[in-house]
This record gives sequence, C-alpha cells and structure tokens, in this order.
Amino acid sequence: MEDQTAAETVRTIERYRRWLIPPEKRKRFWELSHCTLRDVNISNPFWTYCHNFTYGKRSEERNLKDEPAGWIYSSGLYEGYVRIPWDDTIEPQVSVPAKCVICKRETKEGIVVEHAGTKLGFCTNRHYVQWWKTIHEDASIETEHYESPEERYEDS
Repeated sequence: MEDQTAAETVRTIERYRRWLIPPEKRKRFWELSHCTLRDVNISNPFWTYCHNFTYGKRSEERNLKDEPAGWIYSSGLYEGYVRIPWDDTIEPQVSVPAKCVICKRETKEGIVVEHAGTKLGFCTNRHYVQWWKTIHEDASIETEHYESPEERYEDS
C-alpha cells in the first residue's frame, strides 16, 4: 500500500472491512453504525466522533433522552490527528479529487461536501473549516491550528 494515494488506501481499507465482517453480521454492523439521535448513517464509524457518544452503553439505550451536543466530526485530510466538523448531517468526503472553492487549487486529495445541492471542493482542512464557519456559528472551532495550503503544498 506504500504507493497508494490516501483515497486508494481508504478504498483498500473498505474492501478489507467488508471481508472482515462476516456476511451474517454486516446488517447488524450497519444498524449500529447509524446515529439514532441525529438519524444519520455513519459511513466510517471508527473515525467519526460526537460529544453524545459514550462507550459502554448498550446500543438500544444509547442517547434515547439526549439532545444533540455539538457537531459530528470525522478525520480530515492527514496532517497529524485532526478532526473536521460535518456540515450538519452531511459528511465531508476526504482524500478525493477536488477544486478548492476558496483558492481554486486543484488536488487529487482534497475534501468535497455537498451543500444546498452543490458539491463544494477544498484543498485543505483549513479551507474547509474556513468555509464551514461562514455557515455555522461556533467560536470553539478555529482555523489557525489546521495546515495552510502553503504548508501542505510547499513543493508546488
């Protein structure tokens, strides 16, 4: 897998995941990979996070009386261990070809999110979060700790 792009690696992991989960358990796995609180499917449950999730609760009892707390987060483009917020219940697709709506940079490993019927592309976690903050008010999410395009693409 050494020469694979991040998108190819994700596809390889997905093939292994399908292989590792026995067919008779796949339906239950995907049932458990559904957020009942927000009524949203979680495509990558091992790398998706929210403040409401607590390990150890039985799935049948999880979040029955809770109100959503904060945002759903997933892993962003790799720059160490970073999380990016979803656009409400819309999961950003990571490590996919994109043309950045902020700076017009084209990349093979960007972020794409569908918003209001339009697919928007971003070249970095920072540009995605910069756009995200124009739609959502949350002072706790800052763009500065994400890598800038200049840092990410220093060889370009």
